[in-house]
Amino acid sequence: MNNLTRIKPNMKASDYKTFQFRKGIATRTRKATCEEVECPNYINGWVTVIDESTDLGQSQGYYIRKNSGRVFTEERQENGTTKFTFRALQPCFAAEKHEVPLETKELYVVKDGDWRGNPRGTTPRKHSRPEHWVEEFAEHQDKLKTAIEKG
Repeated sequence: MNNLTRIKPNMKASDYKTFQFRKGIATRTRKATCEEVECPNYINGWVTVIDESTDLGQSQGYYIRKNSGRVFTEERQENGTTKFTFRALQPCFAAEKHEVPLETKELYVVKDGDWRGNPRGTTPRKHSRPEHWVEEFAEHQDKLKTAIEKG
């Protein structure tokens, strides 16, 4: 970090502690249902229009009618397209792509030192309960206040 943006500390780095609250890695995901991700197509239903004058459109229409397992109505249009209207509360066609972040446990970490480093080289402490982390934070703040008042 740029040291120009920091206030000059009154004490040595070893007199300070760094308190961190971290969530586990948010990049890990798992597959999810339409309902879990509040998929608009699942909630409201959706419309798919297919041009059945093409080979691809005919294949898509066949899949919807015979293999999709979804409830729908269909309207054939004069231009060769078919409008499929799917009712709500059923998986959309992108359901297999839905993902949500994995539930990860919060980490309450206390490190000796500050942004200048950990001069003693101690191992960070990980609190399993937030109230223990808060208690250590309050105790340390009190120590700092007392030291500052003494001069």
